[in-house]
Amino acid sequence: MNNACPCHSGKPYTACCQPFHQNKRPSTPTQLMRSRYAAYSLGKIGYILKTEAENSRSQSDKAKYRKELKQYCEMTSFIGLSILEAPTPTETQGFVKFHAVMHQNGRDVSFVENSYFERVNGRWIYVKAMA
Repeated sequence: MNNACPCHSGKPYTACCQPFHQNKRPSTPTQLMRSRYAAYSLGKIGYILKTEAENSRSQSDKAKYRKELKQYCEMTSFIGLSILEAPTPTETQGFVKFHAVMHQNGRDVSFVENSYFERVNGRWIYVKAMA
């Protein structure tokens, strides 16, 4: 599968996010952010759950959350991703500001987010969106 990566890096999926989806650990918050966007695009719910903090939204009811994520992925077209800012992370914390271009039911649902990441036990995880 040498199709373009759904994270819109311009690289083939096999050389970009696929290794992360197959258990390679992203070494930066930006790699994790891109691989999560690609996972949403591909409906890889397990990866999305595995790469976010346990105390993040709706984790207390995982079955309901899984269903909501699946529906979100199915009804969303993931059109583009631009990294706006990605300061060098510390050993334990990182931020990535991005612009996601998406459509749902013919409507533009694009957004800009500044995401906060932490390194826990040697792996980066998504913690939350910052204001």
